[in-house]
Amino acid sequence: MKTLNKAFLLVLVSSLLISTACAKNADSGSVTLGQEQENPADVADADEIPVNETKADGTCDIHITIQSVEISEADLKANDYTVPVYVELDQNAGITYAEWGADYDSRCTLNYTSFGNDVDFNTVCSINEENHFFWTAWASSENIDQPGNLILLYLTLPKKASAGDTFPITYASFSHGAKAHVWNNNEKNWVTDGVIGWTDGGVTVTK
Repeated sequence: MKTLNKAFLLVLVSSLLISTACAKNADSGSVTLGQEQENPADVADADEIPVNETKADGTCDIHITIQSVEISEADLKANDYTVPVYVELDQNAGITYAEWGADYDSRCTLNYTSFGNDVDFNTVCSINEENHFFWTAWASSENIDQPGNLILLYLTLPKKASAGDTFPITYASFSHGAKAHVWNNNEKNWVTDGVIGWTDGGVTVTK
């Protein structure tokens, strides 16, 4: 899967968590964060953003699933209270650029990997530990329409976590800089002209 410069994308998502400044595009020129220079449409206004939709047949153009993981108290302790959680793009009508984020439980800390471990999209991520939030970016020189894992999260639970406790991770269609999520290619902006849905997840501790 061909992607644009990873260092550039990391700068992009890091800057987006801090401000709404501009960054250099990997090819040329500058773009407002949350947009891709040569894609057909800019990020939509808030009242144009679809809210977790599905089509009549239950499908989406783009659908993101945050894994729901159950783990026993014994396994949690054996894993030093850190639980892997995949985020999957399970319905994909074709993208060359994406930005999206998620909120995670404030009792937890978070890390991630975007290479190997069955991660398919080489997504870069910037974590805002103070706000328990992360924002990501991914870009490709080719249209990609396969499903796959966007990122692997490592959620570290508090040591007092016990059976029955839940620690949610919830999809965010807006960054904390008020930039909307982006899912598009060179012909289609799925945010304004398609159907985007998502399933929240997280970790539940069992006996």
